[in-house]
Amino acid sequence: MFIAEASEAYRVTANRGALIFFLMNDLFRIHTFYKFSLESFLVVVTRAINMVEEGKLVFDAPKDDEEAENEDGEGEEKKPEEAPKEEKPEEGEGE
Repeated sequence: MFIAEASEAYRVTANRGALIFFLMNDLFRIHTFYKFSLESFLVVVTRAINMVEEGKLVFDAPKDDEEAENEDGEGEEKKPEEAPKEEKPEEGEGE
């Protein structure tokens, strides 16, 4: 059970890392100039890790769905605002 819990702690980071890798990998579709190797991806990741360690890069960790619901109004569903009703002139008015 310990391995499953430990791997869950890194799930968000792994998802973001995979997203960055595939985005960098697909940039060549815009122009062939944007073709990156695995080595260049590792440089980007290493720089980001170093910046976080030095305090130069700060980001907020994503909140769990339950936490976000509690902050947004105790999990209550928000109602959309109603548009103001237009008053129609009665017959004979404004003519």
